[in-house]
Amino acid sequence: MTPEEITALFATAATTFQPIAGQPNDDDLMALRDVLYPLLLDIPYDERPNGHNLIGIIEPTATYAMRWHAAFPHPARPISYPAIPDDATAVARARSEANHAILTRDFASYEAAERAVAKFIRDAVDETWYRDLRHPRSYYINVTAKQLIEHLDANCGGLHAVDLVNLPTEMMGYYAIAEGIPEYIDMLEEAQRKLSRAELPMIDAQLLAIASTAVLASDHFPRPTDEWEARPRNLKTWTAWKTHYRAAHIARKRQQLAAGTAYSVMEVDDAAITPETFARLDGYLDNLAAAATTERTTLTQLIENNATLTANVGTLTTSIAALTSAYTLLANGHTPNTQPAAPTATPTVRRQPHPSLDPDGYCWTHGYRVKRGHNSASCTNKKEGHKDTATRANTMGGSTHNKPT
Repeated sequence: MTPEEITALFATAATTFQPIAGQPNDDDLMALRDVLYPLLLDIPYDERPNGHNLIGIIEPTATYAMRWHAAFPHPARPISYPAIPDDATAVARARSEANHAILTRDFASYEAAERAVAKFIRDAVDETWYRDLRHPRSYYINVTAKQLIEHLDANCGGLHAVDLVNLPTEMMGYYAIAEGIPEYIDMLEEAQRKLSRAELPMIDAQLLAIASTAVLASDHFPRPTDEWEARPRNLKTWTAWKTHYRAAHIARKRQQLAAGTAYSVMEVDDAAITPETFARLDGYLDNLAAAATTERTTLTQLIENNATLTANVGTLTTSIAALTSAYTLLANGHTPNTQPAAPTATPTVRRQPHPSLDPDGYCWTHGYRVKRGHNSASCTNKKEGHKDTATRANTMGGSTHNKPT
């Protein structure tokens, strides 16, 4: 990768990065690193076995040394031409020139990346927060990217224990707002990293306890949870929990997708269908089921109303016939029978239930008292073993909650 390509790479990334407003906090600086680190890691540099990487430009020395086994050596500018003895053989001369070419290329990459990263940081953060580093004449020419990021870390507050004292409590509510198990795991581990940066480390066993409690309380995965609880204690680790419940998440998604597919059985490629696609499919299927239920309910109401109207028309017809007969007798000079006619039966008016409830509705999971449009097929929060075809007439062993006495 040429120096020009490296410069363009960071310039393009800068156009999509939202500048930090006001004083940067720990989350802002982590977002900055999350953009810069992948770009630096992909730049070819020092390609010897166990060589270094340009991430050392901004990575703290301690954490960099843990990965690359030594501190990042900032290279010096190589001389214009390698010093080769006049009596060197052709092979030695070629080897020396090749090594020099590698050093020259690596230095050019390092120099371009150093300048591009420093500019990226200066453009992303208001100058107020690093003005102390400015030289009266050379300004920021000699200020490295690492000096900038370390200055921001030290002077912008960072993370303090008082800021995160409530974070473990907040983590207990992450399951309710996560879109699924993969997102839930990411949220927990991001909070764990934040606590570690604030020197309030949370071990994996604590994550395991929080996650297990949340999933158990939700009752979303009864069978996988029973299997997990049956494991020996030494096999219940955070890594094992993530593997177990990711598989349960995929299985549940497949079950929901199959339950909403009326015409064919599909083989779902989980690598090709993203979680966002699964969420959209769930929404489409729920909408279709709700529309079908609404149409069926409306048709039932129309039939009932039509029957009532037919009965009323019959009663009115009988009354009109009686009045017509009486009028004919009077017109002919006859006195109609004064005996009181038998009272006309008042049509029975069916008492309508609450307008928001379906009087004939039933859901295998939630029982008899359900809203219009909610039935076994359209239910969006189904328990394990849910039967989509269960009705009030045939509950198929479902819930008896709010059953009329």
